[in-house]
Amino acid sequence: MRSGNRDGCSNEGVDARIARFVVTRYGVFSGSEAIRLGATRSLIHRRVAASRWERLHPGVFRIAGTPPSWRQDLLASILSGGPAAVASHRAGARLWHSPGTATANQEITVPRGSRPRLDCIVHQLDLDPVDVTVVEAIPVTTPARTLLDLAAVCDPDTVEDALDDALRRRLVSLSRLRWRLERLGRRPGAGTMRRLLEARAGHDAASQSVLETRFLRLLRRSRLPAPQPQHQVRDHGRLVAVVDFAYPEVKLAMEVDGYRWHSGKGSWQRDLHRRNELARLGWHVIHVTSDDIELRPDQTIETIRQALGRRT
Repeated sequence: MRSGNRDGCSNEGVDARIARFVVTRYGVFSGSEAIRLGATRSLIHRRVAASRWERLHPGVFRIAGTPPSWRQDLLASILSGGPAAVASHRAGARLWHSPGTATANQEITVPRGSRPRLDCIVHQLDLDPVDVTVVEAIPVTTPARTLLDLAAVCDPDTVEDALDDALRRRLVSLSRLRWRLERLGRRPGAGTMRRLLEARAGHDAASQSVLETRFLRLLRRSRLPAPQPQHQVRDHGRLVAVVDFAYPEVKLAMEVDGYRWHSGKGSWQRDLHRRNELARLGWHVIHVTSDDIELRPDQTIETIRQALGRRT
């Protein structure tokens, strides 16, 4: 005979419902969620005793055999932190696939006054509902709030890389960030974010890659004049090329090249034609690679400085 639960459903039915519920949640669920799906406290105890469910934190469980992962641990910590807990700061940036955060540890935010006992970084902040969303089945701060929180715990270079990456992928806009920064007022990291936003005043465009952001940072620190990003080179109104960065007044362009391959003969020929057209119009193009930026920064800056001097 089948045993039943208080809702009149078989225990096998409860197991099936929970299994369906956690299929996109890394095998993790809370005791309250299990009860909502028809389980009883007695059933939870029996499943744990039989090693069918594993207890990760008080009141938080995993179906036995589910592969462990960083996201599984993060969601388990959030469930243990209470109904208002969310991933945030570096962990939030990792969920949004921000550069430089691929190895971020668990980091969550809980309401002020909460005291969860967790082996991870816990921030106590009262979040506005406008700052919370869900990504990959995990409650997390929005891109704007994640960037603002990141500025409080990371160095400016990491924050700038994450900012330009989010702008490039249209996860956030400069106007949205300014609005949230003004509403949140004085807080750790506000000065860093304010300086980064001021440097991008007047446009909502971002560099097209993290490498371009680092190149701009190199130019800024060398005190070279700021170039125009994504500059359109035209010949009597006809678009010839869009170069990564340019000093149009002296027809000096800089292309920041990652490690990429031509997709075929046609692409290779178009690239050659583009270079020839730029040369015909009197443009000098400097190609900059990641090695130039990371390994030979002084030499790279000197090359650009000399080119600017000659063409001026």
